[in-house]
Amino acid sequence: MSLSHSDHSKNLPQPFLVNVGAWILIAGVFSIPLLGNAAHNILLGLPIIILCCTRNIKQYPSLLKENRTALLSTVLYAWLAISILWSSADTNYSIKILSKYREFLLIPLFMIYFTSDKYRKHAFIALYAALLFSLFFSYLMHYDVIHFWDNPNSIKNRIFHGISMSIFAYINLQAAVISRKYRAMFIALFLITFHNLFFIENGRIGYLLISTLTALFCWQQWRLKGLGTILIVSSIGATVLIFFVDLSHVRIIDHLDVINRARELNLTVLQQLDIRLEFYIVSLHAFLDSWLLGHGLGSFPEAYAVQHSAIETFWHKTVNSHNEFLQISVQTGIIGLILFISFLSTLLLNRKHLAPLQRQCQTALFVTFVISCMFNSSFMDHGDGTLFMILTALVVGTPWQVKGETSTLETNT
Repeated sequence: MSLSHSDHSKNLPQPFLVNVGAWILIAGVFSIPLLGNAAHNILLGLPIIILCCTRNIKQYPSLLKENRTALLSTVLYAWLAISILWSSADTNYSIKILSKYREFLLIPLFMIYFTSDKYRKHAFIALYAALLFSLFFSYLMHYDVIHFWDNPNSIKNRIFHGISMSIFAYINLQAAVISRKYRAMFIALFLITFHNLFFIENGRIGYLLISTLTALFCWQQWRLKGLGTILIVSSIGATVLIFFVDLSHVRIIDHLDVINRARELNLTVLQQLDIRLEFYIVSLHAFLDSWLLGHGLGSFPEAYAVQHSAIETFWHKTVNSHNEFLQISVQTGIIGLILFISFLSTLLLNRKHLAPLQRQCQTALFVTFVISCMFNSSFMDHGDGTLFMILTALVVGTPWQVKGETSTLETNT
């Protein structure tokens, strides 16, 4: 099966500048798992500048009108910017934090590029190739073949590696269903990725995300039979690992021994269990202190410090709650939280006219965003946020058409 846009006008020759911008964008997509922030800023920034110099930018208002994801990402960014007005933080710092959320503003602009079947397909290929290289380099680094990066087991940090490799694993599972000729290769790559996240660059987000996306894929393909099968296989695998493999390196909770010493389970005990649990609890106090409008963008460090001093704590202060829902709500209140949740929810809404594969990928994207944002401030983080921005533009921006199936969009046009 191959993908093609149902509106063939989208595949007509594009102006020269748009072609140049699109190919630079594809290079930028390839750079996301492999290169640093400077490369991302150049290779993803230039296409935006080029787009603004062409007539294609005229699609922007109609895109916001037709695409709820694009609209809500823009509205959320606007609300983040407005919240600077009541922030107690230095204005320059608030603007710096706003720039970290620029992905919300840029998602619709990249959607315009990916209305072209050609560019969208090449962007997918570029991302897949980059993730494959990232997996390959992870093993080379682990076994001391190369030493080009600071991290011992992956090009980027453990969190980004866990997220990106989980997405790569899901892509390989979908590719195994689509391609009979290369099915064995895609399954092998999935198994290698699974091994990488549990035994090479192990991290909690990687464990949870690849396991959840694998279970989701089985549900999408075979419903209860698939989910039951994966649970049985996982139980057998877990039993074998527990009894026959050294799992001392596996990271789950930092201080489980605290529970054994505690007389009862309460918030104080939870704070001692893991540093992130304390981050979440103190951040929740900061949110409740100004729940309607929040403390203003950039004010999270101060709001957290106040609550950190007011209640009993066991860990150091932080400027990042490591939870995007809390990070946004502390600074922009319940309004910002509702806008963020609404943005995520658009991935699951109004999808009846889409091809089954695209609906499945959107669901996987939603699950990835929710899980990642529960344990990290992923959209504020440059690496995670950039990857999420491109994935959103690719998967949500334009309806796909799987050959051999007729979509309601094609029928209506």
